[in-house]
Amino acid sequence: MTRLLKKDVNKACVWWWATSHLTYNYQRLQAGSLCSMMGPLLEKMYDGDQDKVTDGLIRHMQYFNTEPRWGAIIPGMVVALEEGLANEPNNEVDAGMITDLKSAMMGPLAGIGDTVWAGLIKPIILSILLSYAMEGQIWAAWVWGLGVTALDFAVTWMMFQQGYKLGINSLDRFLEGGFIAKVTTFLGIVGLFCLGAMIVKYVTVNAIYTIVTPTGTEINIGELCTRIFPSFVPLLLTYLAYRMLVKGKKITTVLIVLFAVAFIGGAVGFLG
Repeated sequence: MTRLLKKDVNKACVWWWATSHLTYNYQRLQAGSLCSMMGPLLEKMYDGDQDKVTDGLIRHMQYFNTEPRWGAIIPGMVVALEEGLANEPNNEVDAGMITDLKSAMMGPLAGIGDTVWAGLIKPIILSILLSYAMEGQIWAAWVWGLGVTALDFAVTWMMFQQGYKLGINSLDRFLEGGFIAKVTTFLGIVGLFCLGAMIVKYVTVNAIYTIVTPTGTEINIGELCTRIFPSFVPLLLTYLAYRMLVKGKKITTVLIVLFAVAFIGGAVGFLG
């Protein structure tokens, strides 16, 4: 049996990063990427024992799906466990444990990765860069394309290497002390700040209705609302759209309601 070198693990990590989004299908989703990643490693670990290599390939062609960046800790663990199985076949690691571990971990890490990465961090970065791009700053597009790609690779590399280093203890180490809960809470607060900034910057509806007091003073409702509560009208309309979405209304319904509010408000001279 043969031990893996650092370059073997690094190649596997790069392969996972490059192919994890390329092999989706309804039957196996990311299993093709995981299996093709493991193929050269199994060949080396079992030194030409084709029966064991075949068993390993079959094992990793079973259904697998997770968020591939933060979830890269799983294939990293798989490499470490397969290496342990190949070199110490009588230890506590067996083929069934590897399969069960993948199945147990892929869902929770998909939820963590999709929430923190795809649902929070990337939209925040995109919202910041879009404001510059709308002003004609071409560098914002390059920063998004190259910067986020580099960030994707950095996260994948960190999680994969950590998974390989810690082996079966990876998940416990990763989740201990409520780490994920703390990170998610922090990023959620940051996301709310960014959401508020986006409402102020991009939702540009104003109340233009003016009333005249008995003393002849004209009071603009929009200016009054802004003095009491900055961006009150944009926030109100954003909250209306949010509540409709939370209650399960279709996007088309929300758009129709917003159109009706804008049309009626403009017709009566209240909004502008």
